[in-house]
Amino acid sequence: MKYELVCTKCGNVEVESAFRCGRCGAILEVKIDYDGVELGKRFVRERPRSSKYLPLFPINGFHIKSDEGGTSLVRKRIGSDRIMLKLETENPTGSFKDRGSSVEMNRALELGAKSVCCASTGNMGISVARYARMAGVRATIFVGRDANTRKMEMIKRHGAGLVKVDGDFNASIRKAEEFARRTGAFMCGDYHFRKEGQKSVMFEIIDQIGRGVPDFVFLPVGNSTLLAGMYKALMEYRRFKLIRELPRLVAVQSERCDPLVNAYNSGKNIEYTVPRTAADAIAVGYPTFGLEGINALGKTRGMALKVSEDQMKDSVVMLGEIGIEAEMGGAAGFAGYIKLYEKNSEKLRNKRVVIVVTGKN
Repeated sequence: MKYELVCTKCGNVEVESAFRCGRCGAILEVKIDYDGVELGKRFVRERPRSSKYLPLFPINGFHIKSDEGGTSLVRKRIGSDRIMLKLETENPTGSFKDRGSSVEMNRALELGAKSVCCASTGNMGISVARYARMAGVRATIFVGRDANTRKMEMIKRHGAGLVKVDGDFNASIRKAEEFARRTGAFMCGDYHFRKEGQKSVMFEIIDQIGRGVPDFVFLPVGNSTLLAGMYKALMEYRRFKLIRELPRLVAVQSERCDPLVNAYNSGKNIEYTVPRTAADAIAVGYPTFGLEGINALGKTRGMALKVSEDQMKDSVVMLGEIGIEAEMGGAAGFAGYIKLYEKNSEKLRNKRVVIVVTGKN
């Protein structure tokens, strides 16, 4: 695949090793030369799995690979309505993060990286540590002072170095970026290559449905990388005439950490919010891909909802009752669906609804 790394703010074209724009500091976008992409006639018939989407990933191949992707889309009845649940909990480390880690780590190997680093609230650190171990490179994971203790132990069990920062997730991002600049470590985490890997959640949803697109897709939002990636996936499938319509994307955050929801619903700029939620997977005070997430919601006539801590806890229980294990943050999308259904069931009546269950750790 031919592509450039382009600044999302000033349009500066960056070098392969960059993780932010050297001119203005904004995040980068993988700008693909789609004229050079050939999907082939067999593409539509192939089974949804990560290797299927290689022509749309910015890597030359899978030098290391686990069982990421190809997760189930299960149909369940909630009351009188049917919904579809995308079970990202089936990924190797129990969350959707493995999709991004796979693309990141393969690109890191192609660039000759000997070490990687990232900032994490927990799940991404576990994933990056596992894939780094598979790749035979050193990993250093930065976490905030309130990081989940059990998840920190899982990171260390995968052999990664762990650095605890006196601050929240956004403080750990700053420390990780300083470390990458100082040591030359490949920067993993919520950046452009991870976004590319996480596109495949939406690719699979469309392929598994079989005809058209769902009416609504509910998903939890922390750093908004998944939301931005899913929208890019829709644009790519529409470009290749694999879909015509777009689903309405519904972003769900905790009411105790809701910067994207507040910005989208008020029409104002995103403002930092002190994370006070127990849903550590989505405890991000200032989402890196926030502007891209807001754009995704606007372009799909989407919605942004906030849910309470109790609503997420109740959703964990409800999902457990139908045989699906989820953590609070991973169940936030389901909590958003229940909240909207109880408030305005007619909006969702007889609609094709997909809810992404993002993690179980």
